[in-house]
Amino acid sequence: MKLNLGIIKKAKFQKVLLLYLLLISVVRLVIFLVSEPIICPDTQSYVDLAEMISKLDLSDFDGLRTPGYPFIILLSGLNLKVVVLVQMIMGVFISYLIATTVYKFTNNTVLSLVASCLYSLFIPFLFYEMAILSETTAAFFILLSFVLFANIDNNQSRILPKMVGIIIILCFAALTRPIYFVLPLLYTVFFMFILARGKYKFPKILLYSFVSLVPLFVSIIGWSFVNWKYNDTFSIATGRGFAFMEMAGDYIELAPDDYPYNVIKEVYIRERDKNIQDGNPHIDTIWGITDELMEKTGLGYDELAKKVKDMCIKVMLKKPEIYIKAVIRSEINFWKAFGILIRRETNVSRPIKFVNIIQRSILILLQIPFITAPFVFFINQRKRENRPDSHKTLLIFAFAYILIVGVSFLIALVEGGEGRFAMPTFPLLIISTFALYNLILQEKRLHHDISS
Repeated sequence: MKLNLGIIKKAKFQKVLLLYLLLISVVRLVIFLVSEPIICPDTQSYVDLAEMISKLDLSDFDGLRTPGYPFIILLSGLNLKVVVLVQMIMGVFISYLIATTVYKFTNNTVLSLVASCLYSLFIPFLFYEMAILSETTAAFFILLSFVLFANIDNNQSRILPKMVGIIIILCFAALTRPIYFVLPLLYTVFFMFILARGKYKFPKILLYSFVSLVPLFVSIIGWSFVNWKYNDTFSIATGRGFAFMEMAGDYIELAPDDYPYNVIKEVYIRERDKNIQDGNPHIDTIWGITDELMEKTGLGYDELAKKVKDMCIKVMLKKPEIYIKAVIRSEINFWKAFGILIRRETNVSRPIKFVNIIQRSILILLQIPFITAPFVFFINQRKRENRPDSHKTLLIFAFAYILIVGVSFLIALVEGGEGRFAMPTFPLLIISTFALYNLILQEKRLHHDISS
C-alpha cells in the first residue's frame, strides 16, 4: 500500500514538474524574444577563440582562455543570440535537475519546486543565461556531474563507467573555468570512499581511481600542448600572473623601480586611480591595459604576466598583510553572492531593481544555513537515527559542502575573487541546503514520535 502511495505521489510530482518546466520555459522565451545578448568585458576573448577554432588557425591565440565555452559559441554557429538560447535551455535543465534531486531526498513536491524556483526565476541567474559569459555553462556541467554522483552507488556493477562519465563531464566544466580542474581530484577521493564501502579490494580501488582520472590527464596535457605550441608555455592557461595584480594592485607603489616594473607601475597606477575615481574597483584594471603594457615593455603576453606576478609577490613579501587582506576580501566577495542591477545601473527600471535586490537578499540569506550546517549537524548528532538513507544524504551533503567551501578558498588564495565566481556552484548549495535541513526536520519529528 505504501509503495502504491509513493508511486501515485511521484506521478503527481511529475505532472506538476512538467507544468512548472513549461512555465519557466515560457518566461525564458519571452525574455529571449524581447532582449539582446548581454556583452561583457570578457565576452570578446571567448568569441575570438571560438573564431580561431572555427578557422583551425590559432596563430594569434594568447592562451588566456580554455576551449570549453568557446566551443559552446562555436556550436551555436558563432551567433550570440543562439548562444543565449542554448544557455536558456541549460537553465531549464538546471532547474529540472534541482527539482528532481531535491525531490529524491525530500519526497516533497513543494520543497522541490521552491528550491528550483530559487534558480529558475531569479534575476541574477537569468542575467548569466543572457550574458555571453561562461558561468551558466560551468554551472550546467558541475550540477550534472553532481547529480550523477548522487546516484553512483545504485548499481555497483556499472560503477566504473559512471566514475569515468562524471570525470569527463567535470573536464568540460574545467575547460570552461580552469579553477575547476581540482574537482576531479575531490570526486576521486569520494569515489575511493564509496568503493571501500562497497567492499572493493584496495588494488581495484586504485585501478578504478586511476582509470577514472584518465580524462583529466588527457584534458590538461592536451590543452597544455596547444599552449606550448602557440605560446611557448606548457600550461592549461596563460596570463594567470595577472590575477596577482587583483590582490596586490592597491599597493603596487611598493614594487621595485627597475625595468620593466617601473613601466608596469606607471601605466597601472594611472588606470587604477582613474577607475577608482569613476567608482569602479581596481581589480579589473590590469586586464584592460595588457596591450599597452606589451607595447611599452616589449614583452609577450605570458612573459608580461610572469613579470606582473613577480612584482606582486615582491610587494606581498614586503607586507604580508596585503595578501591576507586580499584573501579575506576575496572570500567575503564569494559569499556576498553574485548579482547585477545594483542601484547605480541607470538603464534598468526601478521595479526590476527592487525585485533583484530582494532576490539577492534571499540568496545571501540562504547561505547562512548552508555555512552553519556543520554546527547543526553536530548539535543534532545524538538525535540521529541509524538509517541508510540518512547516511547517504549526509555523505552527499558533506561532498557538496567541501566542494563549495573548497572552491571559495581556492579562488581566494590565487586571485581576487568576485561574487560571480560563486554562481556555478550555487545550484549545489540550494540542493544540499534543502536536502540536509529536510532530513534534520524529519529526524526531529521521528525522535519526537518515539519519545512520546
